[in-house]
Amino acid sequence: MKTVKIGRNSPCPCGSGKKYKQCCLGKKSVSVAEQYRQRYGIRLKTPEQVAGIIEAGKLLAEIMEGVEAMIAPGLATEEINRFVHDRTVAAGGIPAPLNYHGFPKSVCTSVNEVICHGIPGNDVLRDGDIVNVDITPILGGYYADANKTFFVGTPTENGRK
Repeated sequence: MKTVKIGRNSPCPCGSGKKYKQCCLGKKSVSVAEQYRQRYGIRLKTPEQVAGIIEAGKLLAEIMEGVEAMIAPGLATEEINRFVHDRTVAAGGIPAPLNYHGFPKSVCTSVNEVICHGIPGNDVLRDGDIVNVDITPILGGYYADANKTFFVGTPTENGRK
């Protein structure tokens, strides 16, 4: 991590509210990451952690592309769940929603007026429906989370709004 030069009259990066010269002047330089951690409780990710997050995101993107290809009238939301579950596990991942506070499925599917976190089941998608699919895989201990809303078949005028 790079270090930041702090002037003698700058606020001390330790968060004390004092000037640097009256507080930590004689102490070792503080990295940017440490300053953010101290001031805001923000932990900056290491390059290895960022790489892990990217890999989880790539898995999510691949799964979402597969879901998009299968969205059509006549598809049961449980089929989306099976697809997401199987692809996540095959890649060595874990579906984060599964058993989270008792959630029984590996993905959230919200059809039409269901706002969020719908539970997949035997509900069959119909022409004109709107379905939101929320996918959250864990890969190598890193989470990726995204959702996308799809038109099923030809959307109604109201659905387009």
